[in-house]
Amino acid sequence: MDVIRIQQLNNAPVNALENASPMSLEGGERDPLNRLTKEIKEVSTLYNIGVAVGSSLELKEVIRTLYKESTRLIDTSNFAIVLYDEVTQTLNFKLMIDQGKMVKPMSVKLAEDRGLTGRVLTSQSPLLVSDFPAANNSNNAHQRIRSWLGVPILNPTLTQDSAQGVIATWSYQPHAFTDHDLWLLSAIATQAAIAVRNAHLFESSQRRAAEMALLNDVARTLSSTLQLDEVLTRIMEQVETLLNVEAGSLLLTDQATGELVFQIALGDKADEIKPFRIPKGEGIAGEVAVTGTPLMIANVDQDKRHFKKLDQTTNFLTRNILCVPLVLYDQIIGVLEVINKREGNFTQTDLELLSSIASYAAIAIQNARLHENVLAERDKVVEAEEEARKKLARDLHDGPTQLVAGIKMSLDFSRKALEKDPSLLPKELNYMLELADRATYQMRTMLFELRPLVLETQGLGAALQVFIDRRQKDITGETPRLTLKVETDNPSGDISRQDGKVEAAIFAIVQETVNNAIKHAQAQNIVVQLTETNTAIYTVIRDDGKGFDVNEVLNNYEQRGSLGMINLKERTQLIGGELNIRSAPGQGTRITIQVPKEQSERMKKRNTTGTLALSNRIKEKTN
Repeated sequence: MDVIRIQQLNNAPVNALENASPMSLEGGERDPLNRLTKEIKEVSTLYNIGVAVGSSLELKEVIRTLYKESTRLIDTSNFAIVLYDEVTQTLNFKLMIDQGKMVKPMSVKLAEDRGLTGRVLTSQSPLLVSDFPAANNSNNAHQRIRSWLGVPILNPTLTQDSAQGVIATWSYQPHAFTDHDLWLLSAIATQAAIAVRNAHLFESSQRRAAEMALLNDVARTLSSTLQLDEVLTRIMEQVETLLNVEAGSLLLTDQATGELVFQIALGDKADEIKPFRIPKGEGIAGEVAVTGTPLMIANVDQDKRHFKKLDQTTNFLTRNILCVPLVLYDQIIGVLEVINKREGNFTQTDLELLSSIASYAAIAIQNARLHENVLAERDKVVEAEEEARKKLARDLHDGPTQLVAGIKMSLDFSRKALEKDPSLLPKELNYMLELADRATYQMRTMLFELRPLVLETQGLGAALQVFIDRRQKDITGETPRLTLKVETDNPSGDISRQDGKVEAAIFAIVQETVNNAIKHAQAQNIVVQLTETNTAIYTVIRDDGKGFDVNEVLNNYEQRGSLGMINLKERTQLIGGELNIRSAPGQGTRITIQVPKEQSERMKKRNTTGTLALSNRIKEKTN
């Protein structure tokens, strides 16, 4: 890549963003096991990148390792690592690959308010351009850059710091990158920010060389396991060793309530601390969790403003306190708090050191959580497939298998009747035809429930209508009566097509809910209503049956063999929706599912829905 090509990257107008196409974070393998395998690979690779780039404090080695490890996760045939020199206001292309070939490092002046690289650097935000206008590229149509992705090298924990540079990749094809690529590159850049910052600190101050080596050990130690309990223990061991404090605690944010939930403590009386929660915004820890700004009280006696705010996590006099946020992808996931430095008061160096540990800790905790979540989801998929196989075996045994056996017996009878009394054949043939029709209908119903092709070809409304019609035909007697209502402004009269996973999840939820109502509700009417607005798809399943006490059922789930309500909730959460269940004895049941149409809104809800998964250590203490 020559100077002109670099200038093209640096000076391309930012209005190229107008040509960006919306991407999907939810796209991927339809097969859940393939998707889980891919997620496990990504988590493991990010984990390895953190270990690799954290294993050196030499800037050149960090950059080489970062590029080498990144090739395992993304396409690096067009790739650049750019560091910003604030003194000279230059963008230093430390490593650059163009079409698979190494380009000689060089520097470019940062043009104010111009250029995509400069935009990412100054805004400290990722930028994805799906397609550049032809006029803004080189005259050679075969060589002009069509799409570009850049993320800031930024440590989100150190809020006073600016972006240290940019990691960028580009393509000569349009729409080459997705939002998922942006997420992966941002995760890599977070790892890079920690390593680059540590390298700069090492280079600029030999006095702090020992501290940087210790931070390197922290990264290696925290990255050596994906078990959450072990990660939490190692974090506190490193904090106690590096800062020499009497006590401390680590608390994680409950995303559902905003409260801080105690996880683990350090100090002589750590085992005496019982699990507790801190309301949002209360105390030193609560303030740091809300503001995202580290807080240091060097001397409590001299800082009476915060005395009443101190968290009552210890049974001894608090002299000084230091608390920093655990920040990951601009979200505060918890706080790390230490109390009473054994020698002297806390200093700015202590704050920076604890903030660096918090950076590693946040990544290690997130990796451990992702690992546990992926394994749990994999187990659920395996269990679901096993249950589906058992159900299919039962249905085949109770349905088509019995009918086929009846046809075989009828054939045997017909063979004998043909020899002894042919007059019996017409009646027997009609009977066999009836059995064959019933077997065919049952097998087609099973195929429809296993994979409703009409859902893929015609959409949600059509698939649910087929399902309702089939279930109504299966019902013996006049009740319950099944009804489907659709409300939409779509000229076709049906709900507009949505993401495949959204349609499949809503169909599965309706299928399970209606089947449960038919079996247990003793209802006269079951109504399924689909409503489409400009922003969301609403699905309501209601019946006039006997109803139930929702709280009682939820509280007794551990003693129940069925997990239907939890399955409904998890399916809804996986597509970024909200589930509401209203029921009472004798008053029927109403289940509402609301799913945003915009993929970005669904992702926000996926990130904030659900309760905090406590570590095994806290669960044991609670029990």
